[in-house]
Amino acid sequence: MELSKVTVTYSEIEDRICMSALVKEGDPVVFWLTYRLCSRLIPALTGHLERSVSRSALVDMGLLLACQQRDAEWQHEPSEPVSFSAGSMAVLPERVDLACSAESVTLLFPVGDGETRKLQMSMLELRQWLAIVHRQFQHAGWPMQVWPEWFTETEPGPGRN
Repeated sequence: MELSKVTVTYSEIEDRICMSALVKEGDPVVFWLTYRLCSRLIPALTGHLERSVSRSALVDMGLLLACQQRDAEWQHEPSEPVSFSAGSMAVLPERVDLACSAESVTLLFPVGDGETRKLQMSMLELRQWLAIVHRQFQHAGWPMQVWPEWFTETEPGPGRN
């Protein structure tokens, strides 16, 4: 089943990221993302972004990636959060499988009984989702070393302090 919309927040009580998602055909589902899972997922996703950029000796790769990231964040338009109830399916995934292409990334969340929920994102949507997850990391006070330098730069390029 495909996920059509997600909301990402941090739960201080759970010390986990709560990703509530609308399923195209069905009730909302809640994924509880631990730091351990995220610390493996984030490098895989940011690595895919790094590999998706064509190499050029004329442009600093970190600067190019940072600019693309900021552009994606500026294009993000907030929407109504996904609401769920106490009776909604809740999953604590042990892993997330990835399928990556030049145009998109698909996250496959196992939900039990051999079933998965699929979140497909364009590269722009991936960057926006990562920006939201990054803010949740900051809010949680989780270690930030899983994020590449280009992602966390607020002032990319030479002359930064």
